[in-house]
Amino acid sequence: MGIMQNTDGYRPGEECSHCKGRCCREKGCSLAPSDLERAIETRGLTGNEREKILSLLQEEGNLYAIDRFHLEGKEIYYMRMRHHAYTFVGEDAIGICAALTAAGCILSEEDRPKGGRYLESRPDGYCIQHYGADEMAEDWLPYQESLSSIYWEYFQRFKEDGTFDKCDEEYFRFLRTFREGSIF
Repeated sequence: MGIMQNTDGYRPGEECSHCKGRCCREKGCSLAPSDLERAIETRGLTGNEREKILSLLQEEGNLYAIDRFHLEGKEIYYMRMRHHAYTFVGEDAIGICAALTAAGCILSEEDRPKGGRYLESRPDGYCIQHYGADEMAEDWLPYQESLSSIYWEYFQRFKEDGTFDKCDEEYFRFLRTFREGSIF
């Protein structure tokens, strides 16, 4: 079972190597605002909040996406790890995390988003996420205006120019390669 590290979360357990990151193969983990702020600071991005987030999302090799969920009748925008072959607009409900490789996560334990650090691995394969919707909604509340404006601007653009369709096609090519065993 994953071992709690003070308030830093859980270390991946032996179970993760046995299941080859089943959680990571189903969906990219959620970021907390502190993860976003660290990524922005590390890269030295400047501008207002929206400009810094957009610069991060548009950089070469970007690992992040804006997504949304509903909680108590409200739409909550947040950031998570991007899925292989998809854009930074999270219209792909499930997918393999862009940080997952055959050797595991490319991120160090310290650099993993809160959703990854707060995932408790379990021997039965039913891992427990300790960074839930209520906490995420509260954490991301100050970012709603910036995230929602980026999300809808690019959602519309990607829908109209066919980007989402191209992503789907690329993802299915990726899955064929994945299933053939030449990726993981």
